[in-house]
Amino acid sequence: MKIRKSYISALIIAVLIIGWMYSDDVLGTSSSGETDQEKLATLEVEENVTAEPELITQAFRVVNELVPLQIRARGVTRTEFEIDVISRRQAFVFAQVALEGGWVESGATLIKLDKGTLEADIAAARAERTSRLAAYEDVKKRFRIGGAWEAQIAAATADLEAVRSNYESTKKLVDRGVKKPLAKLQQIALLKAAEMRLIELQNQSEELELSASYAQIKAVDARISQLLEQLKFTDVTAPQSGWLEKYHVEVGQTIKENAPVARILGLKSLILDAPIPQTQISKIKIGDIVDLEIDGAGKRQGRVSKIATSANQATRTFNVEILLDNNDGNLRAGMSAGVRVIIDKVPAFKISPAHLNVDEEGLLSVKTVVSSGIVKTMPVMIAQTVGNAAYVSGLPDGTLLLGMGQAFVSEGSKITYQIGEEAN
Repeated sequence: MKIRKSYISALIIAVLIIGWMYSDDVLGTSSSGETDQEKLATLEVEENVTAEPELITQAFRVVNELVPLQIRARGVTRTEFEIDVISRRQAFVFAQVALEGGWVESGATLIKLDKGTLEADIAAARAERTSRLAAYEDVKKRFRIGGAWEAQIAAATADLEAVRSNYESTKKLVDRGVKKPLAKLQQIALLKAAEMRLIELQNQSEELELSASYAQIKAVDARISQLLEQLKFTDVTAPQSGWLEKYHVEVGQTIKENAPVARILGLKSLILDAPIPQTQISKIKIGDIVDLEIDGAGKRQGRVSKIATSANQATRTFNVEILLDNNDGNLRAGMSAGVRVIIDKVPAFKISPAHLNVDEEGLLSVKTVVSSGIVKTMPVMIAQTVGNAAYVSGLPDGTLLLGMGQAFVSEGSKITYQIGEEAN
């Protein structure tokens, strides 16, 4: 009996639930009283209420200003010159005079070499020159009128006459058999010697004697000059002013002739090598002033001193040498620097880089709008960058440049725009 009561209770509850669900569905449909057309109208109203408003693109009126047209590049500094100073004499190093790493003036002594016997050799050569000069003066005196040469001629003539007289006497005695034939031969020999002596004196001339004596003096002078030059070479000097980077030799070391002993760097002026593209190299001239931004050393100015005549085959760029002053000594070789060369001034307009478009060929353009609201694309070139903005050329004054929202419009489309105050 208890079981039947529980079945009956469950059945009653199920019937009540089904009845409640059915009544809610039927009553809900009938109570609204809305037709399908009324529901569709309601949905359309709701869609109109939630629809987005029409896009209004921002536009700016172009007002150009003259800005510098510049070429930019990066380069590295190097020394104006590097010189390896050599020894002109084989000797051992006596002393290092200049401070390694310091500044040296042109002509300053860097190294002293052993002099050896040079000073004694020079003194001996000078004494010999004095003797040769005295001999030269004697030659001039000997050929004066009434001088030694005339006396020697007279003496040789008298000697010849005496020898000839003796010869004649000896000949007669030999012919008579008083003397042997050998005596005659001896007199003939003496006669020939006297004749040769006279001929030799007669052939002498003042000009020839003076020339020979003068040549001896000049030979001594040449030897003295060589010795003095070798003495000068014992002081190895700086050929140009610069920084003494390092010594190649030590004190006490024996070095050979023409061996390098020290290196000098030219840092008063530096050269910066900047690669310039072939499309821009024709716009740069020797003497152009260049603005430099040297990493770690700030801003400087330089001057174009040389332009390469042939391009780098790998990069198709031309090397431009820029000379910059370094009298303060703050710059060093190997420093990187940015290069800016102003080649002209062009009318340009300052905009945000976000308003620039790049096509597949890498060309820059911007979107503009005409008074009728039609979008038009115009090519531009960047003349200069300043911070987060760029100056572009190629837009006439009064052009309406599209700004915010330009990315959502395309060439030839008709838009609604609003003119703003500035483009960046």
